[in-house]
Amino acid sequence: MLIEVSLIHNNRNIMKITEEVRISDNGFVFNSRTGDSFNVNPTGLELTKLIAQGHDFDTIKSLFLEKYELDDLTFEKDFYEFVALIKHHQITSQEDPLDFK
Repeated sequence: MLIEVSLIHNNRNIMKITEEVRISDNGFVFNSRTGDSFNVNPTGLELTKLIAQGHDFDTIKSLFLEKYELDDLTFEKDFYEFVALIKHHQITSQEDPLDFK
């Protein structure tokens, strides 16, 4: 299954999963352009699906803070680390490479 991922911030589509990437329902990620593959854990998969559904950063943050016992700073740190990871693996493309939200 292809998950089309985009992250909207300030009414701008700033991050999107590239069309060469496939993400399965169990978290297996394959990039056909690079040949790389890896797995995301259930939390990473949940985050990816929320982005794919078009939720913005603030909505995702609210949903995670309600569901999990974590504070704002922990969520933001983990979110940015995840975003950096998927950027590093060329999973995403984004409008402004310096904008992490």
